[in-house]
Amino acid sequence: MTVLIICLIAMCMVMPAVAVELEETYLGEVTKADKATGALDVKVSAKWDGKQFAPVDPVTISGTSTFDLLFDNIKQSDEVVGTLMGSEQWIAVGLVGSKQSTQKQLLWMAGDPNAMISPFVGSYRVSYNATPNCDSCIGSVCYARSVDVTVTTVGYDANGKEYTVADVGTHTLLPADTWNTEKKENQQYLEILFMKGEAPASACPESGMIVGPQAVSEFFIRSVNVASAVPTTTPTVVEETTAVPATLPETAATPPSTTAAPAPTPVPGFGMMAAILGSAAALVVIRR
Repeated sequence: MTVLIICLIAMCMVMPAVAVELEETYLGEVTKADKATGALDVKVSAKWDGKQFAPVDPVTISGTSTFDLLFDNIKQSDEVVGTLMGSEQWIAVGLVGSKQSTQKQLLWMAGDPNAMISPFVGSYRVSYNATPNCDSCIGSVCYARSVDVTVTTVGYDANGKEYTVADVGTHTLLPADTWNTEKKENQQYLEILFMKGEAPASACPESGMIVGPQAVSEFFIRSVNVASAVPTTTPTVVEETTAVPATLPETAATPPSTTAAPAPTPVPGFGMMAAILGSAAALVVIRR
């Protein structure tokens, strides 16, 4: 028994220690979104219980977020799925696009996709692994040098358990990089923007004793419908017709007539008038 205790103490001394903060995911309606203070209040109606969103008595949960793109896209009364870390920080918030689905599929999300329960419209699931910059570690986390982002499509069995249907691909992103997953055979695709991120310091060699919260990264991901996307190469008919300058005179827009123009019509009595004027001038000369 004594030997076991000594072994356990030794393991604790050599293993990195990470104080993982509690993460809870809720479904609810935004009641306050203040970019200036970073405050985000959500009146929750359900909580993720590991298999589904289970109804709860409505209560407003207040938290904060540092994701500017979240506040640029969210508004009061939006239905969202949000993951709260440590009962105070929203680390993943997504706008519900398919309210009828059990999983509450998202139109977009801001924050950490590894902390997001719901998939995106089109049944897309996004996950990533971060590579740490081991020269930038503070406590239990380091700045992420890059991330390997993986996108899959998912389905659900009769018990609601998620399984992978197909692999869309994996792409390495640096901070501020974007990955567009569009493929010809898909009606939906994702635009993935990696803003910045963290990686666990435990991934670095000789990390030693580490105490602190888990790493969190910042993404902005949105689901795009191919039918509603604006073409970037082939101009539309509307663009071609409106390319004609609107300042052209009306005659220039009218095609020339194929019928020969009629010859000018002589003014009636023009010759007679000329003879009368000539006679009058002669009489004047004679009278003088």
